[in-house]
Amino acid sequence: MMLQIEKGSSLKDIQKQFNTYYPFLKIEFFKASPVGEPLYKTSLFTAADLVKYVDGAENKVLQIDVSRKRKVSEVEKDFEKLLGVSAHVYRKSGNVWVEATLTNDWPLGEQNEEGRLISSHFTKNKPGQEK
Repeated sequence: MMLQIEKGSSLKDIQKQFNTYYPFLKIEFFKASPVGEPLYKTSLFTAADLVKYVDGAENKVLQIDVSRKRKVSEVEKDFEKLLGVSAHVYRKSGNVWVEATLTNDWPLGEQNEEGRLISSHFTKNKPGQEK
């Protein structure tokens, strides 16, 4: 499973591709900050922001491997290396999204399955609904 990133692709395009593979995960992009400095909400890219290529090649297509066995940390490092953006993977947990910081050594497939299990538990046990 490869994310295809072409010149002019928006971050929203990349997010949609990622979400087709992993419906219980999402990826957010931040402006890369110096090592050791925290990320702030103001450094979050909007979904419409365009991907900028360092080499400016017109026909270049980048691919990022997002296969089920790849660790979250590996995918995040690929985005930093190839696009110069800081990517963070979030897992669905019921009705909220939690950053996969403590489990960034888990494979994407395992993260997605955990999100599915947690979310299905929440939807089955909503208050006011019969079981």
